[in-house]
Amino acid sequence: MGAARAGSPASGGIEFGLLLHTRRLMDDAGNADFAPLWDQARAAEAAGYEHVWLGDSVTVLNRARGDCLTLMAGLAVATRTIAIGTVPLLMSLRHPTTLAHALATIDVISQGRLRIAASAGPVAEYMSRQFAACGVPPEEKAGRLTETIALVRRLWAEERVTFEGRYFRIDNAGILPKPVQKPVPIWLATGGTAAEAALKRVARIGDGWVSTGPTAADFAVHRRAIDGFAAGYGRSPAEVATALLFAAVRCETDGDRARREGWDWMVSFFRRPRERLEGTFTPIFGTPEECARELAAYAKAGMTGLIARIASDDLAGQTDALLTKVRPGLTDLA
Repeated sequence: MGAARAGSPASGGIEFGLLLHTRRLMDDAGNADFAPLWDQARAAEAAGYEHVWLGDSVTVLNRARGDCLTLMAGLAVATRTIAIGTVPLLMSLRHPTTLAHALATIDVISQGRLRIAASAGPVAEYMSRQFAACGVPPEEKAGRLTETIALVRRLWAEERVTFEGRYFRIDNAGILPKPVQKPVPIWLATGGTAAEAALKRVARIGDGWVSTGPTAADFAVHRRAIDGFAAGYGRSPAEVATALLFAAVRCETDGDRARREGWDWMVSFFRRPRERLEGTFTPIFGTPEECARELAAYAKAGMTGLIARIASDDLAGQTDALLTKVRPGLTDLA
């Protein structure tokens, strides 16, 4: 795959990505072992996924996520062809100069396989605590995201940058190495009930879009809104054509079992009741045929790729179902 952009596969089909599980990499004593992460990524690459993804958090203590930038560099070394990304990358938690330097370095290590799906972060107490712990007022996170993206892009492209914004100032600064990709695409992630301001941000400064759903009809409404806003900003919809669905996936020969066990796994994994999860995560649970039909509806609404959160401990079995049964079925329905 090399430096080909996700969402624009050479085959013209829907790209499939895998969210790597990171919450169970720590024992009861708090010791973390990231070796299983490298194994997951290599298995995903061998199976035929186009990209793998990590989550981003700094001060959440119920998971052994590790720093996503450091882990992306490790994944770049552990793999050879698969693209590597973070969704959502909380760019506002980091200073733009050091962030631009780290991301450019990862892109060089991976030879153009870096993927970025950035977000201001959800409106939630745990997220506000993260921003406060990093010295970023939570109410500034959206504004800082916009300014960070502008500054990061300039540092990637220009030899030296002087910048004076609302949140950041740098004078005659530059970074090396520059990224392999020119430019590195920055997609913007939104929730299923995305506010108009978030959709406008995608249309104004995004190179693409990642959404959590929650239905194909909602996805289509948001896709049309982004296209309309892009035109209003003097941009072609083609500039933001990449549109990935971020969904929980569980496939079984028995669809009812897939739906029951998929939600059971999510409840156990997140340690939250189902009613709190249902409004946050998009479930693609069912038989391979049912999952293909659901994804086909999203594809007709503008989806160009899937990021799958496998709602099962059987990653190998679910990967086989997703890539050898659901994916061909989706192609047949296109």
